[in-house]
Amino acid sequence: MDLTQAVLEHPYLVLGPFVLIEGPAATITAGTLVGAGAAAFWPIWVIVVLAEVVGDSLLYLVGRSARRPWVASLLSRLKATALIDRLAGMSLPRLVITAKLVDVFALPAFVSAGLAGLPYRRFAAWVGATAAVRGLVLIGLGALLGSQLSGLLALPGGIFLLTAAVAVPVAIFHLVMKRYHQRKAIPPTKGSRPMRILIGADTYAPHVNGASYFAQRLAVALTARHEVHVVAPSTDTRTHPGTSSDGVVEHRVRSLPVPGHSGFRFCPPLGLRAAARRILDEVEPDVVHVQSHFPLCRALVDAAHERGLFVVATNHFMPENLIHYLPIGNAGRTRAHEWAWRDAARVFAKADIVTAPTPYAATLAVVSGVSGPVLPISCGIDLARFREQAPAAEFRWAYSLAHKPTITYVGRLDAEKNVDVVMRAFALVRRSLDAQLLLVGIGAEDRTLRSLAGELGVAEHVTFTGFIPDEDLPSAYAASAVFVNAGTAELQSLVTLEAMASGRPVIGADAAALPHLVRDEETGYLFPPGDVVALAERLLTVLCDPKHADELGHRARAVAEQHDQTRTVSEFEQLYRIRPAREAPAPAEVAA
Repeated sequence: MDLTQAVLEHPYLVLGPFVLIEGPAATITAGTLVGAGAAAFWPIWVIVVLAEVVGDSLLYLVGRSARRPWVASLLSRLKATALIDRLAGMSLPRLVITAKLVDVFALPAFVSAGLAGLPYRRFAAWVGATAAVRGLVLIGLGALLGSQLSGLLALPGGIFLLTAAVAVPVAIFHLVMKRYHQRKAIPPTKGSRPMRILIGADTYAPHVNGASYFAQRLAVALTARHEVHVVAPSTDTRTHPGTSSDGVVEHRVRSLPVPGHSGFRFCPPLGLRAAARRILDEVEPDVVHVQSHFPLCRALVDAAHERGLFVVATNHFMPENLIHYLPIGNAGRTRAHEWAWRDAARVFAKADIVTAPTPYAATLAVVSGVSGPVLPISCGIDLARFREQAPAAEFRWAYSLAHKPTITYVGRLDAEKNVDVVMRAFALVRRSLDAQLLLVGIGAEDRTLRSLAGELGVAEHVTFTGFIPDEDLPSAYAASAVFVNAGTAELQSLVTLEAMASGRPVIGADAAALPHLVRDEETGYLFPPGDVVALAERLLTVLCDPKHADELGHRARAVAEQHDQTRTVSEFEQLYRIRPAREAPAPAEVAA
């Protein structure tokens, strides 16, 4: 029995998979078998409709799983994100039914339906009904052709000749139409079309912390291709717009100082929702990307959710960074910790996509109640700024640093950073090695740490630089022999990444997200949190063997290169472009 005879005797067994691969061409080809008398019309029609619904449902499920990192990468490779942008303004019934009838932008259309959270029963009803009508037309067209071409089946390899005679022209036409719509959706300029991106941040310049720096760097990097707006606390009690020197449009919202934390400000909740609505209506962003669940970002999420805007939320928050300041005892702190995560989960539940800086941070958020999955996307590092051969002479001169082994910490001098542990370990190191300690940063513990240095007899070997400009940071790392981070509440730690990118070994507490960066005996060393003696031993291991320290530093740089800022910006751009096609809310709902 040759292949032609096998297909003619069992046409129903091979039809379904071919419809999944290429619906219209396979459907018309199946119709030719009906016209040639090799198959019955109705069984072919049922198989075609079922296969179409199954294939479309798979694309719908991709959209429902859009928080998984491979989805963004897949859609980008398939060049579907620009089409999703173009389709986002269509109502869902029109989007799904038109895509099913025309069949030239089915992938982004059905993914968009999943992204928008369209109930599956409604989706299946729409595509099933449309596939039934389209199947009747295409099978009928194939049947007319089949009656004309039935003689081909008598020739050797006739099934291939018949398939080619019908399917190849259909497939070529289909491909040409797809290319036409793709060219129409993607401008003939470099890259994808610009977006209007609004970043919300409860902590932003001039605040000094990792979340603030990340938001600033992301905003500036995005301005190269997009229109970027930032909503952040003002530096006074006025609400006012402005534009930064980097081209970022800033919408500063009235704020008040944070008691006990000089330089930090927060936006009181009263009137925030109205301010958020006004800014969103004025900017009309394609996507809203908030950096927290605190009052300002909370108001933006609520207002964006009302308007059907696409919301991405990045969590930089760990309750440990705030709760230990509360004088409520251990039991009270435990209850406050649980409440803080529940509160964050309520806000992030309204976001379309939630991200966190590391796999640890993502897992912690999900375990703590944030609706998952949460995507781990690194905050990234500017590898051009932080490099192994940065100059250090001028920095050493400016801060009177001696040319001897230097232990460095960069960051806030606040209680949760455990800089006192570093100070005590340094005092032990001094018993065996003439070293110095460099503390870069400001914070509430500044005076306490200076006093501790005096008590330990190492004050003259400790340099407190206070706040230094961002452009001087590379030189601070370059002046170091080893970087240390004793913090136990790090979701990633940008300063650790910066030190690694600068080719410096890192000794970090074996807690939170630090083990994701500090690989024991490979890029540095880990030590048990709070263990002063263990920290001192590891510092001596690095400082007493410069060659080994260089090897650790080179490997640290290689790990840091995996966190290139350009990759981070690209990943967020891909997420921004996977915007669900939503049905526009009624005016009454928006105004509510």
